[in-house]
Parts: sequence; structure tokens; C-alpha cells
Amino acid sequence: MPTEAELREQFHHDDRPTGPGAIDLDAVLRRSRARRRPRVVAIAVVGSLAALALIVPISVSIALGQTGMFSASSGSAASAPDVKAPESLAGGAADGGVTGLAPAQKVNLCAGPLAELAPASNGLLLTVEPVEAAAADRGIPATVTLTNTGTTAFSGSASPFPALTFSRDGIVLWHSNGAVPSLAQVIDLAPGASLTFSTTFEPVVCGIADDERTTFRRDLPGAGAGSYGLSAVLEVTTADGSPVVVGGPVAAVTLR
Repeated sequence: MPTEAELREQFHHDDRPTGPGAIDLDAVLRRSRARRRPRVVAIAVVGSLAALALIVPISVSIALGQTGMFSASSGSAASAPDVKAPESLAGGAADGGVTGLAPAQKVNLCAGPLAELAPASNGLLLTVEPVEAAAADRGIPATVTLTNTGTTAFSGSASPFPALTFSRDGIVLWHSNGAVPSLAQVIDLAPGASLTFSTTFEPVVCGIADDERTTFRRDLPGAGAGSYGLSAVLEVTTADGSPVVVGGPVAAVTLR
């Protein structure tokens, strides 16, 4: 496994630089792929949502730092009044309102191979809309949709914060990170029904050492113009309390 020093060496001293401090992503991806063995993540993640502190209706809309916003698509569930997150969640009080990295954020790690999730047996599928943006942009908006593709209704709860992964050629360049509030949204999806999440991602390149921190460094190098991928995973709990992680295909990201 490469150290941070080795990763920096790859970023700044590749044999095909394009300028001072330039990153040759192709070289980085080749080396990361060679040094990391592929991982297959099982769809069930035991205990990831068992201790959620608060359950609220799915029509809630929340905006908290890097975790983005959640909103239910029309017709996907019964409407309910908006509910604001308790102040302790944003303030980081020691009452358990804020957790560390969610299991969904640990599915994909910096410089590692993009995890392969088995299809959800309950028919849930998470998709991301394709994105086009400027390479210099930060906090790029992304739309994530949870759809019940099965033939039976699904009842349970879900985290309001899908974890995004920005990648290239199957190697993780960035993923959602930072503390997340202990919240869950009650969901009841008929066959074909869906929920929409609005969130953001960063087109930057993180290193192995960044996953050892509470949050990533603010000066991560930009990925630059090119073609990339964006995927999402979401923690869901079934009506009987079984936690699962739902994923889906990788969407195209074009940075100009």
C-alpha cells in the first residue's frame, strides 16, 4: 500500500509532467491499480443504521456541509411538514447527534479500486445523473435517485445523505467525507416509485492519508479537464431492521 509520500512523488515527479506540480492521472491510476487488490463489497452492512438517533418523514429537506440535501420526488410518499435538523446536529454536541464517517463513505477509499456492489435483492437501485461542469468548479451539484425496480413495495428507512464517489478508470479520486448526522428518513416505495437526493461532489484527487483524517485537506489538487465517473451508495434499513447498502451504475462526468 503506497504511503502519502509515495503518492505525492507520483503526483509531482511522473516522467510525463505537463508543468510544475502537474498531475499525470494516467500514471497515478496505473500505479494505484497495480498496488491495490480489487474489493467486492457485500450488499449487507451489519449494524450501520441500528443506532440511528432520529427518524423523520421523507419529505424533510436538509442541508449540512458537504453532505448535501435530500428531497422526495413527487408521488413517492405521503407529504409531511418540513422538519429542521436539531441544533445539536450542526453544532457537534456530545449527545451522539453527529457520528463519524458513515459506512457508506467507507465503501470506496482514496486511490483504491472502485468497489463492486452486488445488486440489491429488494430491487432498490441508486442512479446518478450525468454531469458536465468546468474543471475549476468546486461543490458541483449532483442528482441521485433511489428507485424501487422490484415488483413489491419497499418499506423501511434510509440515510438522507448518499455517499458519492468521483473516479476515473475504476480508481477512486475522491469520495464523500466528514461527520454526518444520525438521521434516517422513513421511506415507503411502491414498485417504480423513486426518491431524489440533491448533493455535491469535489473534482479533486485525494490520497491514502486523507482517509485517516476526520475530513479531507482543503488543498487537494484538482483532477483537471477530462472524462470521469460518478457513483453513489446509500444506507437503507428494511422494515425488519436489516441494514443494507444500495448502489448502482457509474454516471459520466465531463470536466471542461
